[in-house]
Amino acid sequence: MTGTGPLDKGLANTVDAAIEAGSEAASPVLARLLAAVASDPGRTALRFMGRATTYRDLGLKVEERANGLRHLGLGPGARLGVLLPNCPALVTYVFAAYAIGATVVLLDPEAADAELAATVQAARVRVLVTCDLAAVQAKGLALAQQGLLDRVVVVAFASQLPLAAAARLRLFSAHRVARPPGPSVPMVTGERELLGDLGVAAAVAAGPTPRPATLDDVAMVTGPVAGDGIPAATLTHAALAANLAQMLAALPELTQGKERILAAVPLYRPLAFNLAVHAAIARTSELIIPEDLARGSMAAALRHGPPTVMIAAPPVLEAMLAAEALRTPAFGTLRFALTVGGTASKRLHAAFAAMTPAPLLQSYGVATAATMAAVTSQNDERGPLAGHCLAATRAVVRDLADPTRDVPRGERGELFVSGPQFGVGAAGGGFLRTGDLGLIDPAGRLVVVDRIEDLIVAAGYMIYASRIEEALLEHAHVADAAVIGVGDGRRGNAPKAFVVLKRGVAVTERDLRLHLAARISKIEMPADIDFCTSLPRTAFGFVCKAALRKQEAARR
Repeated sequence: MTGTGPLDKGLANTVDAAIEAGSEAASPVLARLLAAVASDPGRTALRFMGRATTYRDLGLKVEERANGLRHLGLGPGARLGVLLPNCPALVTYVFAAYAIGATVVLLDPEAADAELAATVQAARVRVLVTCDLAAVQAKGLALAQQGLLDRVVVVAFASQLPLAAAARLRLFSAHRVARPPGPSVPMVTGERELLGDLGVAAAVAAGPTPRPATLDDVAMVTGPVAGDGIPAATLTHAALAANLAQMLAALPELTQGKERILAAVPLYRPLAFNLAVHAAIARTSELIIPEDLARGSMAAALRHGPPTVMIAAPPVLEAMLAAEALRTPAFGTLRFALTVGGTASKRLHAAFAAMTPAPLLQSYGVATAATMAAVTSQNDERGPLAGHCLAATRAVVRDLADPTRDVPRGERGELFVSGPQFGVGAAGGGFLRTGDLGLIDPAGRLVVVDRIEDLIVAAGYMIYASRIEEALLEHAHVADAAVIGVGDGRRGNAPKAFVVLKRGVAVTERDLRLHLAARISKIEMPADIDFCTSLPRTAFGFVCKAALRKQEAARR
């Protein structure tokens, strides 16, 4: 059964223009930044740890770094790896790549070395931008020492901070900053060195100025999501332009030059970057970037004024609601919040509604395509992610056993999506596999049930891990919970639960089983319940079930 997003005439023209303008048309995403620089240069574009970067400054930084990258030989078609935590340099180098037509490969600084190496090799990255934070720089240098890179550009993290914060970093947290690499890694260039070598002679030596990105250029190459078998995707500037137009039309209106948007997401993940950064720049908004997603960093990000819009990963938003010190500054002026990266739980919806009358919307994006497919409206019921497809977007639900067969409306299966915002091979009627289990409800909304890899088949029955997790989280003393499938000699597979209790409470396994008995069936009852002090997390703050499976396999 198909779900299709309504397409109004104005947006249809925008999307069609983005696709049909041809390869000579400039990238609308880059054009929006240039327009913001020209129209409101004094407006704050980025705020990071108290330091404000105006649109004028952002435009100059992008131009300087574009020239530096050009001097390193990058141009149209070249692949630039960006291995940076949340910081302004992340935004600057992505747009610098767009300015010379290069393709960006965003890399997760929390990823394992082997995963980074595989992505860099598969994406054909030869130049990498990283920073001098010790943990991050070590990963970049390891890639260079393996012979995977021709050049590594190292940004001084302190250069992005206010003077007082930079001094504190050097004096009290010097262990966080790595020393410059020695002669054993000759391909390393400091950013100051790169930008200081941009005289006329250097620019002439670098050759003709490459053209800026155009609609047909590949803007980003996304890495595969670990463990789900879905390959990497390529994302053109036409796709970025289409998705930006779709999201701006679907969300409550963003007032030009008036919004303060808190990006409580890992911006080094393409899905988060393409929504938060592009939407903020499109409306000449101020983008508030926290150093990381911890409560302390959120509090620091809010000291210079409350946001009007929040784009957040659900676990981060839940942690903010639980922190009394963040409630008033974060939610006092909020117009709406939008979750990214996964489904918001019923508990999160209830806590949010108790804190503010502002609507909590959910977006549904395809991680490998780095673009959005659906979003909930203010009138949708609070609960599982059930949103209308974006304009010009189609979703179909296909049989798990036979992916060529569509299932009837209301039945569950794997979600496939199609639209102008998806990567090469998914446009023009082709459908992109999502790896998500879902359905199309009677109202035509797309409902996400679970990840297919989290589906547990026990004695022929399909068990949804998310259903058991929701039941566990309804217990007043459960702080966190995750469920995976483990081998079981009797049923083939069986659910196993991992539970984190709230501090200062005592709950037994028997207590939890009595609690679950009233909420789930016998076949869904976990074979084992392990009590943990914490659970492994992804960049978006969700439980990393791949790590739990690996841990369980090693234990067994």
